[in-house]
Amino acid sequence: MGLKQQLGNSTAWMSLAASSMSIVSFLVFIIISRILSPSEIGLAVFAILVVEAGKVILNGGISQAIVKREDWSQVYASTCFFLNIVYALVFIALIWLFGIPVTEHFYDPAAAPILQAMLIIFLLEGIKVVHEGKLRREFSFKAIALRSISASFISGVTGVLMALQGYGVWSLVGQQLSGQILVTVITLVSARWWPSFTFSWSEAKSAMRFSSPLMLAQLINTLCNSVLEFIVGFLLGPAALGTYRIGGRALFILQDIIVRPLEQTALPAFARLQDVTARANSCLRIMRMSSFIIVPIFFGTAAIAPEFIVLVFGDKWRASGELMSLIAIGSAPLLIRFQVNAVLTAQGHTLWVLATTLCLLLVTMLLGYFWVQKGLTFAALAYLVSMYFSALLGLVIFQYHFGCSYTVIMKTIFPSYIASATMLGICLVVKSHLRDWPLTIQILSTAATGAFSYLILSLLVFRPEAKNFLQEALSIAPAKISPHLLRIQQWCRFH
Repeated sequence: MGLKQQLGNSTAWMSLAASSMSIVSFLVFIIISRILSPSEIGLAVFAILVVEAGKVILNGGISQAIVKREDWSQVYASTCFFLNIVYALVFIALIWLFGIPVTEHFYDPAAAPILQAMLIIFLLEGIKVVHEGKLRREFSFKAIALRSISASFISGVTGVLMALQGYGVWSLVGQQLSGQILVTVITLVSARWWPSFTFSWSEAKSAMRFSSPLMLAQLINTLCNSVLEFIVGFLLGPAALGTYRIGGRALFILQDIIVRPLEQTALPAFARLQDVTARANSCLRIMRMSSFIIVPIFFGTAAIAPEFIVLVFGDKWRASGELMSLIAIGSAPLLIRFQVNAVLTAQGHTLWVLATTLCLLLVTMLLGYFWVQKGLTFAALAYLVSMYFSALLGLVIFQYHFGCSYTVIMKTIFPSYIASATMLGICLVVKSHLRDWPLTIQILSTAATGAFSYLILSLLVFRPEAKNFLQEALSIAPAKISPHLLRIQQWCRFH
């Protein structure tokens, strides 16, 4: 199977897994959000933010070191396994000694026991990192996807049952713990590998040299994604954090479904390409093709966000609707940042990944500090501005390392954003005439308007982008889907 087909199949499986996990998690979150108050949601969210940050960091360095290494080495893999266990234990100790007191003093004492109960997740995550890296380097994304789907379903049922039994916030804790246990066990079995009782200091130094900048970058990157929520919690309190989280919760699903799979599969694909030009061209092609679909989805979500929040979560969360619109627009350029980081990592420029992520963190912290005090709307605006800053900075660094002209880069990225912004404007105009209609009708009508207007714009104004998307889709699509794409291509007269 060629690299294109591997990337296409891998992305499809990871999208399926992300969809299943996110949908189950979202449904559980809806049930609990209708039962609990914003303050109670804020308590659980704070602990989940800490755990999510730690998990991302643990996966950031060692897993990618396993993926990037050309040949599988039992000694190297075993060394990385024990090294990651140490990392996990250090995480647990640091949070227990410092994180818990900070939570009690600066946030809310009621959040401390929730965080303590979830610390075991770090060890469970650390155990599986090398095994997952082995699966990724072998493009065994089907196994990863089936694992994630099974675990998300079972843990979701656990969370729902606990919520219905009146466990409240602890149903979220039960969902997190049961899901992590299942994911770890299934990953260990699927990888068909177990470490030897060997540890090489030279291999450990090699792994740390490669992974340390990436782990630091992941720490900074995770802070970039969550620092605004932490600032909201510390400055405005648990209720405000709960409201902000609801505004972004549905968007996390979109990110998991349509952006994260490309992030997870891009590095193995780029790492297999040895030519610098080939890597640059592949990165641009992925960004162009993906932006054609991903950007309008986020802009379209912004159009229906206020009505969606009230319909799904209830009227008590109405304030989250405007936040969701702003966060949706700010989420569109995530694809650019992830792809640029992946291609820089494949090229060995991990220090540049660290530097760009550090710049994003500083900008986000500055915007957050000065804007969050003005209210939640300004917190969402801070997210939006920081994400577009990160994307532009990433494109500048991409041009510096790979020598692509800015004209080529702009032609790759801008058309999708221009078409999507135009579509959003049309949707808002149409929606302004539907305010007295039922929420469901408003959402469906606005969504249909967005889909139709984007289709017309693609066929009449941005034909090169539509043609390129279909051609790229044909090159990676399974045999059963290709005839349908060919018919669409003929109908659109893309010859």
